[in-house]
Amino acid sequence: MTSEREESDAKYRAAMSMFAGPDAAQHVDEAVGLIDAAAQEGHPEAIERRALFECSGLGRTVHWETALDSLADAAELGSQRAARQLVLLAENRLEAASPAARAGFWKETRSRLSIARRLQPPASSGGRMLSADPFIRAISGMCSAVECQWLIATAQPWLERATLHNRGVGQARTNQYSVLNVLHTDLIVEMIRARIAKEIGAPLPCLEVSQVLRYAPGEEFLPHYDFLDPQVNREEIDRFGQRTATFLIYLNEDFQGGETSFPQLGIRHRGTTGEAIVFGNLRPGRVPDARTQHAGLPPTSGVKWLFSQWIRDRYAA
Repeated sequence: MTSEREESDAKYRAAMSMFAGPDAAQHVDEAVGLIDAAAQEGHPEAIERRALFECSGLGRTVHWETALDSLADAAELGSQRAARQLVLLAENRLEAASPAARAGFWKETRSRLSIARRLQPPASSGGRMLSADPFIRAISGMCSAVECQWLIATAQPWLERATLHNRGVGQARTNQYSVLNVLHTDLIVEMIRARIAKEIGAPLPCLEVSQVLRYAPGEEFLPHYDFLDPQVNREEIDRFGQRTATFLIYLNEDFQGGETSFPQLGIRHRGTTGEAIVFGNLRPGRVPDARTQHAGLPPTSGVKWLFSQWIRDRYAA
């Protein structure tokens, strides 16, 4: 029995190492296969990762009900990560650790969940127009306060100094960020990503890997563009598409300053907890729109947290 447990744990750890490696993209299928094998053998954390794959479509068709079943199975077997997600979904609260539970407790909890309701964008969809041309819209209630707390807690252990990827557009930033890749994401994050996709009418694969941004007092993201410069990023655009839109969710409001600024439009916006703004980055014909230049202004006190989601106009096959 011990050797079987050790074997399944070895498969799980090997898969997670592959996902963390510099050549992770070349080993996705192998890593997913190892996670599936370990999950089949009853490894609780592998089953929790399988739930993520089932709701994100990694290596299979998206199926939220199956994902919830896997999450309950993982919690029953002792996965704290799975149990905390179920507590949030069922009771809309954040638990540092799962409560002591009798046999069958987590499956009963799962039976009360209605994921369809949580996947829906806010009923006030349409939001408040900040600019018609270029398109900038504010959407209240995109996330609950508890979901915002979850995103902050999920990202916090993985924060690092922000780097620049979008070459050729004059970026400069001093904030921190966390990339919610397959190692750091979970079903709650995927639920919010699916909600964003529904809100903007984009296929889920058009969403890039999500990020959470942290701005301490004085930290900022100077005026920049989110579209990729066609002159220096042509190969990436041809392969993955252009960044057609940006979706930001404000995760807290207990700070001063820190507005999102569009200097060419004279717009500054400071969202409340759970509010989002979405804006287009391109003119008709997929032409970059320089008017969408924007900045993350520095907080003068407190810490600002944002969920950041870039959306491509297509995705690689």
